[in-house]
Amino acid sequence: MGLGVSIAGFFLIFLSVPLSYAIHRWRNGEDTEPFEQFLGSKTSFLTLAGIAALWIIPYGVFVLVPIILILSISSPAGRIDWKEYRNERLIAAFFVFLMLGLSGLIPCDEPRSPDEWGEPFARENPYAPAWPASEQFTWILVDDLDASNFEVVQSLRIRTPHQFGTFSQVESSIAISSFFGLENERMRQAIDIVDERVSFIRIDSDEFKLEQRGDAQEHTFRPSSGDVKMNVWIYDCLATSGTNSDGTKIGEVVIAGVPVWGGVLDLVVIVRPVFHDGLSSDPFAETLVSNWLDAEV
Repeated sequence: MGLGVSIAGFFLIFLSVPLSYAIHRWRNGEDTEPFEQFLGSKTSFLTLAGIAALWIIPYGVFVLVPIILILSISSPAGRIDWKEYRNERLIAAFFVFLMLGLSGLIPCDEPRSPDEWGEPFARENPYAPAWPASEQFTWILVDDLDASNFEVVQSLRIRTPHQFGTFSQVESSIAISSFFGLENERMRQAIDIVDERVSFIRIDSDEFKLEQRGDAQEHTFRPSSGDVKMNVWIYDCLATSGTNSDGTKIGEVVIAGVPVWGGVLDLVVIVRPVFHDGLSSDPFAETLVSNWLDAEV
């Protein structure tokens, strides 16, 4: 599918303004105003420019919408325009957000799949939400010398309908996911796998939480393709079903990502139990992330 499909998703959003104008013409008949005027003086062109800015503005919709609203009511003339063109503007806003939502349902390509990891244990995640669309592979990687040293690794490609550019795309997506608690649902599959392999505590995938350990840390990975500097997020994974009200630490989670133009994002999620040797010797899961970066996209 690639970038072409992503661009088609963007044009779906872009068409929301012409579609709103078509509704305006249908509602008003002979009293129809010209395209550049039906939302207010040149507002339709400014709206299209705002949609185009999804390719360049970090955090996308979450930055653009407040800015546009503030600018539209910051002057007496702007407030008068809202009274005069309120219905048309609300219709246009409805279609913009509708198309944003629909663009998030466009299927993704398969995620990165390193040859070194073999065939995935699973090629889908039953807990993953339908929106935004995503593809996920999961591996269980076990140390040949010590079976207790294992990792559950998830490689994802996921839609980011809130922005189509790469600027701060990873940071914005993880921040939004954390704010709405979306990462917990995707993590349930990995927690179920850890529960099957850990005997000292029972872990209910409905009763766990992730606690971020400080801010994202910048780290330079060294795949064969060349050094790559990335932000890495580390979380403590806590089981909350026991007697400890604060939760019992059962492992750590490492998350890193690569931004992709067109409203998609590549993520790797590595879950390691609390007794894994690498938690102290390799906190950023250097080898696994480097393998993932080398994988063909």
